[in-house]
Amino acid sequence: MSKYRALSIEELESLEKEFVDFLVLNGIMHDDWIKMKKEDPSAAQKMTELFSDVVWESILRKAKFLDFRSEHSIKCFQCLEDKIVLVGVDSTTTDMSSPSFISLETKDYPDDVVAYTTEKKYNKVRELELFEMLNWGCEISEGILFKQLCLAL
Repeated sequence: MSKYRALSIEELESLEKEFVDFLVLNGIMHDDWIKMKKEDPSAAQKMTELFSDVVWESILRKAKFLDFRSEHSIKCFQCLEDKIVLVGVDSTTTDMSSPSFISLETKDYPDDVVAYTTEKKYNKVRELELFEMLNWGCEISEGILFKQLCLAL
């Protein structure tokens, strides 16, 4: 069973060279791979899942910042080795005419916002927790919004 989700066909196609290298490193040549897919699809699926885990692990280890935006909230996370730091901004109004935070630039925030920050240690292995956050709607970022929010506090 894979640690993360298996890569989609499109994702695998975009990483074709890396996947071929991965197969070769695992002693599977082109003809062996074709044969495996035909004769033992479950073994081929396991190799794909293993490669997917390697890709996800690499991506998640490099992730330093995550952003989450909703209609009335922005949450930016700095993903350190031993803890995660949150800087957030929430709208205090539930008025539907209030601008959406999804497309706002930081200079356009309405006046009715509450900013906050907190931090916590990871509840799980860092990479697993970040992967769950990606599945909940966070996106890996360069930390620009996190830094802008920190400066605005």
